Amino acid sequence: MKKLLIMIIIVILLVAVSWFRTASCGQLDSLGIIQEKANADIRDFLQKNKNKIAVTDDSYSSPDFFGDRQSPPDSFILINNGVVAGKRESLETKTNNQPVELKPFGYDIFNAESDFFSAPDVASAEDYILGPGDNLIIYIWGKVEKEFNLTVDRQGRIFIPKAGEIPVWGISLADCESKLSEQLSSIYTDFKLSVSLGKIRSIRIYITGEAKKPGAYTVSSLMTLFNALYLAGGPNERGSMRDIKLLRNNQIEKSVDLYQFLLKGDSKSDVRLSSGDAIFIPVSGPQVTIAGEVKRKAIYELLEGEKVSQLLELAGGTTAEAYLDKITLERISENDERIVYDLNMNAKTGNDSDDIELIDGDKLTISSSYNMKRKVAFIAGMVKHPGMVERQDSTTLKELVYQGELLPENVYYERANLFRRYPDRRTVIIPVNLNEVISGNQNLLLQDLDSLHVYSIDEVKRKKFVYIEGEVARPGQYPLYDGMTLADLIFLAGDLKRNAYQFDCEVARTDNIGRVEIQHIDLAGEITKEVILFEDDRVFIRRIPDWTLHRLVQIDGEVKFPGQYSLLSRNETLYDLINRAGGFADRAFPKGAIFQRSSIGANLVRQKLPEIISNSQPLEEDSSGNIRKVELIKFNIESMNRIIIDMDRIIASNGEKGNVTLQNGDLIYIPEIPSGISVMGSVGANGTIKFEPGKNAKYYVERAGNFTNQADKKNTRLIKADGQVFAGNGTLGKKVDIGDAIVVPTELKKNHDWVKTLSTSVSIIGGVLTSVFIIDRL
Repeated sequence: MKKLLIMIIIVILLVAVSWFRTASCGQLDSLGIIQEKANADIRDFLQKNKNKIAVTDDSYSSPDFFGDRQSPPDSFILINNGVVAGKRESLETKTNNQPVELKPFGYDIFNAESDFFSAPDVASAEDYILGPGDNLIIYIWGKVEKEFNLTVDRQGRIFIPKAGEIPVWGISLADCESKLSEQLSSIYTDFKLSVSLGKIRSIRIYITGEAKKPGAYTVSSLMTLFNALYLAGGPNERGSMRDIKLLRNNQIEKSVDLYQFLLKGDSKSDVRLSSGDAIFIPVSGPQVTIAGEVKRKAIYELLEGEKVSQLLELAGGTTAEAYLDKITLERISENDERIVYDLNMNAKTGNDSDDIELIDGDKLTISSSYNMKRKVAFIAGMVKHPGMVERQDSTTLKELVYQGELLPENVYYERANLFRRYPDRRTVIIPVNLNEVISGNQNLLLQDLDSLHVYSIDEVKRKKFVYIEGEVARPGQYPLYDGMTLADLIFLAGDLKRNAYQFDCEVARTDNIGRVEIQHIDLAGEITKEVILFEDDRVFIRRIPDWTLHRLVQIDGEVKFPGQYSLLSRNETLYDLINRAGGFADRAFPKGAIFQRSSIGANLVRQKLPEIISNSQPLEEDSSGNIRKVELIKFNIESMNRIIIDMDRIIASNGEKGNVTLQNGDLIYIPEIPSGISVMGSVGANGTIKFEPGKNAKYYVERAGNFTNQADKKNTRLIKADGQVFAGNGTLGKKVDIGDAIVVPTELKKNHDWVKTLSTSVSIIGGVLTSVFIIDRL
């Protein structure tokens, strides 16, 4: 039995020992797996960052990283966040020597991560403007307790029992409260009132132009212009930050410069929007770059006329170490050439002439005073390699020119300027001839900070032009080229027109003392190739006398062939035109012919007749002392264009009497036989009455219901079919022909205030009697 127990105990011990070994091996295997995973993670990290970390310990060349070691070598540390870094003295970060790319200023403020311009949730009672759809909650307390929950209707009104409809559209919440208090004070006494907003209306706005997300937006009426810009993502990379326009009722309400807000905190442009407003973001204006020793390096958008000093202000000013005596400005000229200017913006040593106006694409660089080396010279302008050149004591001007390497064209060799600065801050200009410098005849020794500026021909020499006017395709100003002839200029101007008079062309030339000489050239020959032009010559190509391509007139209405006709000569008449049009149609009413000539009104305008009539109008002073002009005469160009003609007389005499010579643009209309006589004005019934031969104007007025009480009978007008007008005494007795019209004007009656007149008269008489009494007592 004992042996059995001992064997059982031994077996249990063996099983226990076996289990313990198995468990221990499993844990060790797990630790090995964990260690291997850590090694793999570190290897992956090093592979991804092999360009950023340089390791000096040779033991890290092993693919297993740690190899058989139980811990990393001393030359590496595991940072808490798991990033592996070497010893400080063994780490080397590769920095890119390329300059940091500058970004346009101000655009980052509209990034999606920023809620800088997000819309407010609460309206200010002081400036919130009410409109249709707003919900107002009105509390009244005191002797009366009431509460109203009202909505502003589409007409902008609210309705309060007993008080009725009250308009509130377009007023602020505070003004609404005052207005309601005033209205309700006639109904209630000893009460107080408060008005608050419930639900706020929505409005529809539009954001167009160079926005990141243009379109139509339905927004809260609390929305301001800045909130809307944020909603649309702000301007895109092409959009302007300084000329954003708010359009209201199709008119520019405000132009917004966001720089004023970003740089100065000026938010007065952040106005509240109204329904239908449109925000237009135009393309950005001129952009310039500023880098170096300024507080805000960036690309800035400029307004028209802004100068270097204003750009420095936009950039936050210069740093303490900025070297202002020599600021570099790079510019692309009109001829696509790179020009470098050295500007002195030092307030103590500079002058205003260096504060030049900037243009699109300019680049401004402010160097550090610590980088301004001695033993250097500078070259700028028309050279391939502008900038700084190290100088030896024996360095000459010729060597500086060779190092700068002159451009192959457009270099002005006759003069360049060498600017020499002296220790006492004086600067002198030394003129040099580049041809002499290159040949060695003017080879000056350079001094510290000498600066040579090489000019282009376009900068120095004025541009020369010639001019051509008259009958050419493209008259105007043209550059004067070397050896340019009259034939060359005519060719550049698009050649002569058909109506050009080629037998006499004038060339006006001004000499050096201001005398004008005229040359007459026959363009028909080859002489134009021999006439050499000089600066400011003016060529005049005249028109052939009386030449017109087509002189057109229009005849419409009751003729057999209405339409447009080209005049055969300058002497063609109205009678001739009617015959060409086939004569009158059967229903024609020649007596009522309308003849219009558009040139009449145009000539009157040239004579400034409308201005003369306006200045001749009488002035009137109203009861408030305001003086206004009374328009008694109205100038209507259309009515002035009509010519009164007697067509019956023209036809009866076969054009011998009363005929009219036609002009280009004349319009003739032959009406149809009218239905009767038109009577209008202050009569019983306006209308057209059947024509009765032999009857006078009074007969037709009576048929129209006779005169009204307000009729001005004496000024009755009889307007004949041919345009003649009769007025005054005897008009009612005149015989009326078919097509005539009768107009009865209304009499202007003045209301007399007899009480006021009597009171004024008594005052005047009393004053006179008082004066007589005083004089009698003297």
